[in-house]
Amino acid sequence: MLSYTGRRNLFGKLSLNTSADNLILGDTLMNEFDREIVSDKKYFFRNTSEEIDTVDSQQSYDMPNNLGSLINTTVTVDTTIHTPKEVTSQRQWDTLNSSTSEESDTPSYYFINSKKIELYPTPVSDGNTITFNYQKNYKDLTVADYTAGTIVTATNGGTAIVGDSTVWTAKMADRWIRITDSNTANTGDGVWYEIDSITDATHLVLKKNYQGISIAAGAGACTVGQISIIPEAYQKLTVFKALEIYFTSIQPEENRALLYKRLADEGQKKLDDDQTNKSSSPVVSEIGRNDIINPNLFVSG
Repeated sequence: MLSYTGRRNLFGKLSLNTSADNLILGDTLMNEFDREIVSDKKYFFRNTSEEIDTVDSQQSYDMPNNLGSLINTTVTVDTTIHTPKEVTSQRQWDTLNSSTSEESDTPSYYFINSKKIELYPTPVSDGNTITFNYQKNYKDLTVADYTAGTIVTATNGGTAIVGDSTVWTAKMADRWIRITDSNTANTGDGVWYEIDSITDATHLVLKKNYQGISIAAGAGACTVGQISIIPEAYQKLTVFKALEIYFTSIQPEENRALLYKRLADEGQKKLDDDQTNKSSSPVVSEIGRNDIINPNLFVSG
């Protein structure tokens, strides 16, 4: 993976200019191209979800701040999942709400008003789960990698990570951590893991289980970094696009500009092919609707 620091350093080396001003220029170009790539198509890597609870007699709820486009919303009551339909017209929504102040835990409709969602009927109970399934917006990478301290404990199959001389902060949640790999016992596997939450300055929780060999009484180096939401295999695409512009306008060199344009175009095509088709099996796409047989239609005697 390319962290914020990793990709700006790569841009500096490939542009043959590692000055602070040039790295800042690279940051701007790469963030803008990341945003352009992410918003271009409904890539599957943008999909995420977030949950909040209903409140008795409260109709309007804040939607996730990083919500780009809503896929759908559901309300779970006990074990029943309700999927209300969207009302897209303000006039229809006002008409729907004008006759009565109906309240029910079974939602029929929802309406999006700015960054809020309104449910109809209005929920009558606390604690039912509203789930937002959506495509998230791109967040600029702006924070340098954090490398202070070492890792004391990380258990294979667990999510708890314990550091020593670290000063982890709540702002580091949703960033990624890599425990440096080496031939020495009690060091990491060199793989990036997304951080779910920060417990305190020396304790954090991963979103997925640690898969390396367990660390006990370790002293392995680690890096906490901001990572683009673009999948790892395509994170250089942003660097190539930035270099194409750089060698076209800032430091004109036709051959380098054409090289990075070709690399960017090839990377974009691979990203489109990979991330707009959810199936990894060539067989699945060939199965038509009439090829799937319900075994329950047949009765054996």
